[in-house]
Amino acid sequence: MNPTDRPKRVWKGRNIAIWTVLSAVVVFILLSLISDLEALETALIHFPPGLLVPIGLLSLGNYFLRYVKWHWYLKLLGHRINRYPNFLIFLSGFALTVTPGKVGEFIKTYIVKERFQVPYTASTAVLLMERFTDLAAIVLLSCLGLFLRFFHWWIALASILALLAIMMLLRNRLIAGWIIDQTARFRLLKRFSEPLRTFYEDGWILLEMGVFTQALLLSLVAWFLEGLGYAVVAWGLGSGISLMEGVFIYSVALLGGGLTLFLGGLGATEGGMVGLGMVFGMSRSTSAAATIIIRVMTLWFAVLIGWGVFLFTPGLRSLLKAARTDEIELTSEEIEVKSEDRV
Repeated sequence: MNPTDRPKRVWKGRNIAIWTVLSAVVVFILLSLISDLEALETALIHFPPGLLVPIGLLSLGNYFLRYVKWHWYLKLLGHRINRYPNFLIFLSGFALTVTPGKVGEFIKTYIVKERFQVPYTASTAVLLMERFTDLAAIVLLSCLGLFLRFFHWWIALASILALLAIMMLLRNRLIAGWIIDQTARFRLLKRFSEPLRTFYEDGWILLEMGVFTQALLLSLVAWFLEGLGYAVVAWGLGSGISLMEGVFIYSVALLGGGLTLFLGGLGATEGGMVGLGMVFGMSRSTSAAATIIIRVMTLWFAVLIGWGVFLFTPGLRSLLKAARTDEIELTSEEIEVKSEDRV
């Protein structure tokens, strides 16, 4: 491509920020419309503000444990990055959480490539295993519904067996290799065949059972903390739900929202959370209030931290100008990113 040509794809930080704010406003308006506005306002006003501190700390605990997993994964693949800059890189990914399927978090792979020469195959393997272990943890926490007699035992069993089947499939080099080979038979996928093979070989160590088990435990604790945060919110609003019920409501709502792959689960997650809260005895307004508070203290708190890291870290702030300088192309061998601004 000629350097004077207009870039085919650009990352526009300002546009993403605007859409993030608009998404938040739309969701909160919808939550207000589905409940009694006066009762919702009363619930929010009477919520003890002192509880926001422990809820915020629980969210920070979630972020920190997930960072530990990210840092550990990179170390396992032979990429030793100093903890502090790596922590900032990890947090910066939260700025783009409100994207379809959270694909915006792939900005982390770009940053570690630019600053620390970590190949995209390695960083993408880390990011995808992060997502997989988080999904597995949320599925397992959702299985608390079995003990609450909310669903039949076979649903929990099927979920666990599905996770094990996916894990065994990914670990089997012969089967995974055969699937990758099949991509070469399709014209549209042929150019991705070799990159996929490199990606799989680079990230295979992350599929070892010992590594997966430890990462899953980190994810379980991380997402349990946010589920506990939801329970604390519900208690602050006068609800009598149990801790197990709170973790279940939060986990199932996240799972349902995440499966929609729409802007970080926006809308679907909130709707599911309100509905499940009502199933467990909350009024519509109380459940809506609990949903608003916990989403502000988890999702939007993380987004705010991500943008704060971008804006107040000089080495990352230049990425916000990528709309003028970045050229992003997909080639058959790897993703090449050329930028005049270096992180």
